[in-house]
Amino acid sequence: MDATKKKAPAVSAAGPSKANQLSHQFSHKSTRTEAQQLRIIEALRSGPKTTDQLRAIGCYQVSARVHALRHRYKYEILTELFDGYAADGYSHARMARYTLVSEPEGAA
Repeated sequence: MDATKKKAPAVSAAGPSKANQLSHQFSHKSTRTEAQQLRIIEALRSGPKTTDQLRAIGCYQVSARVHALRHRYKYEILTELFDGYAADGYSHARMARYTLVSEPEGAA
C-alpha cells in the first residue's frame, strides 16, 4: 500500500452526532433500518400492531427493530405474545403484538 494514500475516516452506522435520534429523511419505501424504525413508530402511534401488520408496511426483522427502538432510542414498547394465524393463513405460536406505551422526550 502506498504510504501517501490516506484512509477515509470511519463513519458510524448511526451517523454523525445523532446516534440517539431518528430523522425523517427517507423514502416511505426505503428498507434502511432507520426508515423501518420510523414506520414502526408511526404505525404504533395509531394503536397496537402485530408482526404481520408491520411486515405489510415494509418493516422486516421487527423484533430487532423494536429492540433498537427500546434500547437505543428509549421508546417504551410492550410486546405481547399470542398464538394466532398470520396473513399467510398458517397458525403461528408466539406471534407478537407491539404497543407503544411512551416515547422519549421530544420524540414526537
